[in-house]
Amino acid sequence: MCRLVWRQMSTVVRVLGAFGAEVAGAPADLGGPRQRSVLARLVAARGQMVPADRLVEDLWPGTAPLRAAAGLQSFVSHLRRALEPDRPPRTPAMVLVTEPPGYALRLPDGNVDAWRFDALIDEAAELLDAEPAQARRRAERALDEWRGPAYAEFADLPWAAAEAARLDERRRIAVEMRAEAILKERPHRRASAAEAVPDLEAHTAANPLREEAWRLLALALYRAGRQGDALAALRRARATLTEELGIDPGPALRRLETDILAQSPALGELDRVEEPVRLRPFLRPVPEPVDPPDAVFVGRVPELARLEDAARAAVTGRGGLVLIAADAGMGKTALAERFARGLAGRNWTCAWGRASETGWAPAAWPWAELLRELTAAAPPEPGLAARLGPLLDDAVTGRVDEDATTGRFRLHLAVGDYLTGLADTAPLLLVLDDLHWADDETLALLVRLAERLRDRPVLLVATFRQTEVPERLATALAALARHEPVRIDLGGLSVPEVAVLVRGHCAADVDDADLSFIAERTGGNPFFTRETARLLDAEGLHAAVRRVPAGVGDVLRRRIARLPDSAQAVLRDAAVVGRDADLRVLVELAGDEDFVIDAVEAGLAGGLVTEPGPGQMRFTHALVRDTLYDGISQARRTRLHGRVAEALERHAPEEVAAIAHHYLESGGNPAKAVRYARRAAEAAEARYAHRTAADLWIRVVETLRAEGPEAIGDRLAAEVSAIRACALAGNIMDAREWRLASIADARAYGDVRLLARIIASFDVPTLWTGREYGLLDDAVVDAVEEALARLPDDEPELRVRLLTALAIELEGEPHDRGMTVSREAVREARALGDPELMAVALNGAYTNAYRTADHLAERRRIAAEILDIATEHDLGVYRVLAHLQMQQTSVASLDKAAAHRHLREGALLAEEYGLPLLAAIARWETGLLRAFGAPPDVAEREYARLGENRGKIQIWSSEHSMTLLGTFCLRLLQGRAGEMVEKTAWLRQRWAHVGGTADVHALALIGCGRLAEARKIAAAAEPLRPDYFFDLNMPLRGMRAMALGDRDLAAEAYTALLPYAGQVSGGATAGATLGPVAQILGDLARFLERPTEVAAAHYRQAVDVATRLGAPHWTDTAKAALDRLGSPAA
Repeated sequence: MCRLVWRQMSTVVRVLGAFGAEVAGAPADLGGPRQRSVLARLVAARGQMVPADRLVEDLWPGTAPLRAAAGLQSFVSHLRRALEPDRPPRTPAMVLVTEPPGYALRLPDGNVDAWRFDALIDEAAELLDAEPAQARRRAERALDEWRGPAYAEFADLPWAAAEAARLDERRRIAVEMRAEAILKERPHRRASAAEAVPDLEAHTAANPLREEAWRLLALALYRAGRQGDALAALRRARATLTEELGIDPGPALRRLETDILAQSPALGELDRVEEPVRLRPFLRPVPEPVDPPDAVFVGRVPELARLEDAARAAVTGRGGLVLIAADAGMGKTALAERFARGLAGRNWTCAWGRASETGWAPAAWPWAELLRELTAAAPPEPGLAARLGPLLDDAVTGRVDEDATTGRFRLHLAVGDYLTGLADTAPLLLVLDDLHWADDETLALLVRLAERLRDRPVLLVATFRQTEVPERLATALAALARHEPVRIDLGGLSVPEVAVLVRGHCAADVDDADLSFIAERTGGNPFFTRETARLLDAEGLHAAVRRVPAGVGDVLRRRIARLPDSAQAVLRDAAVVGRDADLRVLVELAGDEDFVIDAVEAGLAGGLVTEPGPGQMRFTHALVRDTLYDGISQARRTRLHGRVAEALERHAPEEVAAIAHHYLESGGNPAKAVRYARRAAEAAEARYAHRTAADLWIRVVETLRAEGPEAIGDRLAAEVSAIRACALAGNIMDAREWRLASIADARAYGDVRLLARIIASFDVPTLWTGREYGLLDDAVVDAVEEALARLPDDEPELRVRLLTALAIELEGEPHDRGMTVSREAVREARALGDPELMAVALNGAYTNAYRTADHLAERRRIAAEILDIATEHDLGVYRVLAHLQMQQTSVASLDKAAAHRHLREGALLAEEYGLPLLAAIARWETGLLRAFGAPPDVAEREYARLGENRGKIQIWSSEHSMTLLGTFCLRLLQGRAGEMVEKTAWLRQRWAHVGGTADVHALALIGCGRLAEARKIAAAAEPLRPDYFFDLNMPLRGMRAMALGDRDLAAEAYTALLPYAGQVSGGATAGATLGPVAQILGDLARFLERPTEVAAAHYRQAVDVATRLGAPHWTDTAKAALDRLGSPAA
């Protein structure tokens, strides 16, 4: 499964620098020069269709051969095989697609470096005035994409020369935009201005005729306190322009010179003195060896060479990422360690973090381990140390008043700031070992830092077992793919290398035949081979070779059995402690210090353990610990876990997560299990590791549940934290179900504050519904009403959260109580003046502002206010949410450019803030928006792609239904609704309580001539909800009425849709559409035999809507309807 996930990663194409493509991380064979130029030409078209005739002209400038068209088809066929090697036969291509009369490249912008480059520059330009810091990041990321001249391989072709010139000009603009952003970001800081100077000096030297470059250089020099140099730069600019072009500088340069001479305050202050930058001391932490001192390192010459290449590239300031993947025992850690020791001897700073296989290490432990190692040698300044606090001290717990999203972003930013500063003193190697065991927050921070450190002399090396890739790691690897990591897959050693390894650990003389046999049996696995060699040495060559164990577990069991019984007992105790064990704990378990020391020495002699530090013992490999642990009975394990917990309390009380784990596993002391698990959960929350925190809170709840009725108050309080952590981790469905069960218990318990807190624990906002669509949960509504009636007056904040919870539960219901209570919540929140509470209440109001077409303006106003509040007060989740809401209102307002802008910003922020659910929804919405209003074939491909990836989001089947509905609407307009009878039957069955599904299924039945069945289905249709699907469901109902000849229903639909006449159907969600509402109104008017001019007026309005949305196929449809009426389009 893990290899399949790896192969399914996105296709990546590069034209900036060396031209090439990768599929699933491997180079794609793009063929010869002319075939390669086909792909390059389609990249230059930026996703647009290129006619086949134009491609022929571009491939063969001048005179094309007679069979040029056949040659082009052949090139396309070969490229499709290279770009989609796993595509089943006779299925349509999804990357290089046929789009009559030519071809187009269908890839996300992020998968083509030139497209990504363009998009980042556009985003930087939009952000430059309002958010210069964000603009600078975008410009820097754009410049990072530039790895050499664009389309260099095709420089002699006219189309390539033109596109390369365009991109080169864009690069110059990005350089200037980055400098301007730096100057705008902190206009009065000399250090900031000085940072811009070197690049601008190089830029003006390379482009001496660019007046904007000279202006920025002079301004940066002036703000850096170098007035004389600033004026000298302006004189050089004047001289260059005069000599080269015979012209004087333009108004901007002349005005700047005047301002500098006058020391105009508008240019920024010059008398500000800043603290000098202090360089951190150089340090070289070296990881403890994974193998015992006598271990022989064999082979891996090509792999080490690739690592060295990556290190050389990183030293130049380009950063780097290496992924080492292999099976257990294949030597991932040993290879990384060998490489790290080499770099540590060459003035690199090296640090190491290991994910724990035991699962009870603190959240984000590899980063905590790595940072503690580094900060001990190079302490950060106090302010930065405080920001890093949650990772440097396990006792730090989360602030309840801080927005979780923003807090997480700040913590990640602090880590990046520290490592960036450290890399300024010496190249930095960071090794993250055993990522297959890593938790979500470890992986999230890796993804964030891979982006942050990409332009620094930092090399990230990560190892993992390629046969043990959980979903969270697969997701992280997919996110890291855009950085084009070096992938090293370790296989087995060769027979000669096995021979060296065996002879290095076995004193006996082993002949070539026996060595070949061992190599075959072990598959060249270094750990298996080494352990087999030691076993042969211990048992005798002649006897042992004839019974070489089939697996490494058998080897280890036989080797452990050769130890004294007392040593085996101590090592079994150590296996319960974990991969690493404190000797003080082992002494307490064994009762005799000499007994433990003798056992450790026996393990050292046998190569089973190492001593990483004084008083510490570590198993040489996780397989050794696993073998010992698996050999202990369940009864003995349970007892030992309890004793280990007690020993850790005395000797290592700071290891809260480990103590919690051992008490929980022992089941013998519930009070302590709860106390330590609660502290571990709070520490995880401080690191924003919500999934880890949720798992711990669940264990707390389970333990308290086992304590019976006397613990119900404590249990319910713990459930508040568990539900919230679950929701923050993105498990919306689980969190809601849990809250429902907790509400019942809380109502029975009678504590209204606890009941209110449980209800409010689920207020983590998402763009999509937080409950199953169309079903009113009476139990939740009743509970909220009860809590509101009983809540004391001294809980105004809790009251606002309850009102908002009720408003969200009631959205879309026939009555308007949801809207009423949402407005009440907004009034009370505004009076309290709490920004986060105000955002909560406004979101409830937004959810209830879909009832009529007139509410569009209100939704737009609410979303804009949420965005203003979230931006001013750094409320990350609401900032993302508001952008996604603004995207929806922009589509409904026929402003697709604004919709794309807000969606792009929301998606970027969701990734930056580490919001997996909202990031996934943003990617989903991007696909929906791309399909919205596109030609039917393009839109259907987009819906198909979304359908394939729907597993990323799971909210009560809404994600599947959305793509199904979108595809149905497309086919309905094409007269192909009958093709979807079975799928619409599923939709009707799954959502039988939703009136619109009856219309959809009935229309599909009508499409294949099954009118009697359609009438039966239609007769059972429920009334339509006045919610965000009304502007799609009512047009569908109107179309069903016309198809079945129901004039009364058609008249009802016509009246209901008139207020939406200037909008596009489905615009409220931008998920699926039938085109302009006016088009359907025109059809209804004709069906109802209204005056011809009434229908014509609707069709003319449909032309206007379609034109504003840039949907020419809708325009053509409306004009055709006007032609049939004999009425002009305007």
